[in-house]
Amino acid sequence: MTCLFSPLESLPEWANEYYDLYSEPFLPESASAKNRVSRTLPLIQRHLPKKGSKVLDLCCGAGAYLFPLEKAGYDVTGVDIQDRMIKLARRYAKKIKSRATVMIGDARSLRLKDGTFDAVVFLGAPFAHFSLPEFRQIASEAFRVLEHKGVMIAEVSDHVALLFSGMYQRTLYEPAGDIDVISIHTRYDQEKGTFNRIFLDLNTNRRFKGSFHIWTPWLADDIMQTAGFELKQSESSSSGTFSRLQTYAKS
Repeated sequence: MTCLFSPLESLPEWANEYYDLYSEPFLPESASAKNRVSRTLPLIQRHLPKKGSKVLDLCCGAGAYLFPLEKAGYDVTGVDIQDRMIKLARRYAKKIKSRATVMIGDARSLRLKDGTFDAVVFLGAPFAHFSLPEFRQIASEAFRVLEHKGVMIAEVSDHVALLFSGMYQRTLYEPAGDIDVISIHTRYDQEKGTFNRIFLDLNTNRRFKGSFHIWTPWLADDIMQTAGFELKQSESSSSGTFSRLQTYAKS
């Protein structure tokens, strides 16, 4: 394993609290991560270049997809902005004697050379953490670091489909392992395209508020096409009806 570091802007405090509370689903050894990856990985591999190709996992977290991709035969690099997640990835990499490159980095401004990778993956439905302008930067960076015929596979949240399905619930019981958590969707910001969620840990009465961006696949498609990509495939992801697995080719 190779570890690289670069200075970054700090994450908002609520994001650190969110991933502290909900770290389990992102851990590569967890049952929930293994189940999710086992269903998604075959879909991803249909669109990835041949084994041995260089794959960049943007917003890789603790490596839920990174290490299975390496095991499947790819030369992988993982980038995440959160120091805690990278530390977890490094610990797991050491445990399994991984040769993956793990980097603390900002997906909006990658410290990587042009044309380095054959494929970029953007998985785990990370879109809610990025605004439209921020994802434009990410798409531009992905285009830059991909080789001429490279592909990008992105798991895009579809909040509009959720709203129209009639299954949207403003208050949710969302346990985090043994911790009982209730989240409440509160204010919608029409200018920013975000909604707030208040999280309440019923075990300790800890609470915090986060802001999430609203996405739908056609927004991502438009940004990707502007960046120079062409949509090749759209299919349901393993995360359910309300996210899509979009495959884009560098055109």
